[in-house]
Amino acid sequence: MKEFNYLINKAIEVAAKAHENHYRKVTDIPYIVHPFEVALVLQENGASEEVIAAGILHDTLEDTELTKKDIREIFGDKILQLVLGASEELEDRENTPWNDRKLHTIEYLKKASIDVKMIACADKLSNIRSMIKGYRDMVDKLWDRFNAPYEKQKWYYYSLIDSLKDLEEFKMYKQFKEAVDYLFQ
Repeated sequence: MKEFNYLINKAIEVAAKAHENHYRKVTDIPYIVHPFEVALVLQENGASEEVIAAGILHDTLEDTELTKKDIREIFGDKILQLVLGASEELEDRENTPWNDRKLHTIEYLKKASIDVKMIACADKLSNIRSMIKGYRDMVDKLWDRFNAPYEKQKWYYYSLIDSLKDLEEFKMYKQFKEAVDYLFQ
C-alpha cells in the first residue's frame, strides 16, 4: 500500500503542476480534472498502480513541458513506456495532419498492450463524456472547438471502439461504446 500511495500521489503532484493553468477544450474546468477522471476509471476497472499513475500522466508529454527524461527519473522506465504508449508520439506532431495522427493512433492501439489500451480507453471515455456535456450546452457549435468536424470525429471514435475491442469485458469499454453511440447516433 505504501508504494501505491507514493506512485499515485507523486503522479498527482507532477501532473497537477505540469497542467497548471490549463483548461479543457469544451469547458472552463481545470484540465487536471481529466487525468483524475482517467485515474478513477482505471481504478474502477482494476488497473494496477503503475497503470493508474501512467493514466494520470498520460497527457504530460503531449501538452506540457514535462519530458521523457523527467518521467523516467521520477517514475522509472515502466511508467514512462506506459505514458509513451498512451501518447501521440509522432516526431512532427504539430505539422502532421489530424487525420494522419488519428490513423496512427487507431492502428497503434490495435497492437498495443492491454495496459496501454486501458489507459487509452479511460482517456477516450473521459473525452467523450466531456464532449457530451459540451454538446448539451453548445449543440453543433461544439465541433468548432476541435481540430476536425463532426463526421471526422465520428469516424475516429467508432474506429477507436474497434481498436480497443480487446477490452470488451471491461466496464469502461462498454461505457465508452455507449457514450460514442449516444453522441454520434
